[in-house]
Amino acid sequence: MPHLLPTDLTTTCTDGIVYCIAKWAYEVTGGMFWTFMLLGFCVALYLATLRLGNTKAFGYGSFVGMVGSIWFATAQLMPWWIASAFILVGCIGLAMMMMSEK
Repeated sequence: MPHLLPTDLTTTCTDGIVYCIAKWAYEVTGGMFWTFMLLGFCVALYLATLRLGNTKAFGYGSFVGMVGSIWFATAQLMPWWIASAFILVGCIGLAMMMMSEK
């Protein structure tokens, strides 16, 4: 018998409806919903800022990914091992952006 997740969030929610919906989306997708949402947002930001140059666009996208992953991991909406990958890429992006300014 498969594990059934509650779909009636109004009776089982005790932490606030927005957090309960976010947690439900996390659990339904096996923990990858917010990871893919953040990754998609970072790619969209990279493509939107590409006219500023490849290095700056990567720096902006990776910085937003780093900050977002810390926020999602703290809220337990993303595993820390995935958040650490975003943090590593964010640090690399910031270093590349700083070095390109000199």
